[in-house]
Amino acid sequence: MMDIPIWEHFLFAAMATCGFSIFFNAPKKLLLPSSVVGGVGWIIYLVMSVHFDNPLVYAFTAAIFIAVSSEIFARLLKQPAIVIIIPGILPLVPGISLYNTVLYTIQKKYELAASTGTRAIIISIGISLGILVVASLSRMFNIYKLKKAFSSNDSNKYISWVNMGKI
Repeated sequence: MMDIPIWEHFLFAAMATCGFSIFFNAPKKLLLPSSVVGGVGWIIYLVMSVHFDNPLVYAFTAAIFIAVSSEIFARLLKQPAIVIIIPGILPLVPGISLYNTVLYTIQKKYELAASTGTRAIIISIGISLGILVVASLSRMFNIYKLKKAFSSNDSNKYISWVNMGKI
């Protein structure tokens, strides 16, 4: 995959992410941020796949970047983070590995099917763990801010926290 220039990888991953954002009816103001997040996430995935042999490591790292970036853009643009996370993660999904697993099974090449399927499952686990870790940390941070607003009896902080993302 490295015979293609890295800027082309970024461009095509960003275009795919933008297409998925349009498909999922994301607001127009989120098309550019989600495209950038998806493109950079794919570049992280690609570069780390060259340097590391463990697919869990590079899938996890790319998913963490996408989830953190999505949380940041969600706060800045007052939108739910999931609207950016889902299109941004889709370029990482191991679709060709799953296809090859089924193909090798049909061709009765069971060793290849097992290794390809295992790799696809490991990549999927890395993606889901990356999203889970960031979402959990974000939720804990929000609960901490809510408790802090309650303990200081500052109703304005509580109201602004409740209305976060609402216009």
